[in-house]
Amino acid sequence: MLLPGAIGVGAIVPVQTAINTRLRADVRDPVVTALYSFLIGTTSLLPVAWLLTGQPLPDFALLADSPLWLFFGGPLGVAFIVGNILLFPQIGSVHTVIMPIVGQMLMGLLVDHFGLFGYEVLPISPLRLFGALIVLVATAVVLDIGRGRLWEGNAQGVSAWAWRGFGIAIGVGSATQTAVNGRLGAVIGSPIHAGLLSLAVGVAVLFILSLVLPGRSRVFRPIPVGPWWKWLGGVLGAFFVVGGALFAPILGTGLMVIAALSGTITAGQLLESRGWIGATKHPLTVRRVSGLVGIFLGVVLVRMV
Repeated sequence: MLLPGAIGVGAIVPVQTAINTRLRADVRDPVVTALYSFLIGTTSLLPVAWLLTGQPLPDFALLADSPLWLFFGGPLGVAFIVGNILLFPQIGSVHTVIMPIVGQMLMGLLVDHFGLFGYEVLPISPLRLFGALIVLVATAVVLDIGRGRLWEGNAQGVSAWAWRGFGIAIGVGSATQTAVNGRLGAVIGSPIHAGLLSLAVGVAVLFILSLVLPGRSRVFRPIPVGPWWKWLGGVLGAFFVVGGALFAPILGTGLMVIAALSGTITAGQLLESRGWIGATKHPLTVRRVSGLVGIFLGVVLVRMV
């Protein structure tokens, strides 16, 4: 059940994104929206950690001699969120999805191949590489690349390629976040506490950003009541972070990242096909279903080490 679990973790992402988009409509600021989301995720994990482990906070003594990079999961998560906000107007929706995916798969396979962050070495075999390429191509099919959406965005020429490179970089950071949180969970003996620490560091980073960026009073602006579920994005984000910390050490970062991506793309298509949570309704086509089948085929090939 580990692989379906990793796919389920990825399926959280489009639902969380849709919910946070609704929250952002009322907050009117992406950084503060992310701050609220991270803060809710942190506070929601406290009672869960207490219930399941017997203590709300981790044993910090276990981290006394740990390297500083163990705490980078939170900032990398923030960088991914803010980076996507910056990317969207520059290179359009398709490349904002595709470029980070390229970086995530590349870094996930490299972590496994070289045993980075203390992980078991899993060499990049031709079969794993072929499976990753199938996932990438199938994702492009699902997103209808080549049908007039490829070159949307404001950036042109060298600037556009620089932004695409930035997109790959934040994808590398996202896969690194998964690997780091997984190692943090192994060090302190609890993926729940690892997720709690990662989110808490993210809260601190976002709070500082909300103060130093223009419009310092925006954190304290009143927020319209709106639907109650708009506050659930942080709870789902907590499940995502804990899931990554739980499954990455077991499955390996490469497989975890690629399996989660398959869940993300599939759940996103389901939301669009039904028009749920404010998503623009786009019926599933034979082309998109074929792409989804290809994605899962690629995941199976990556799993066959």
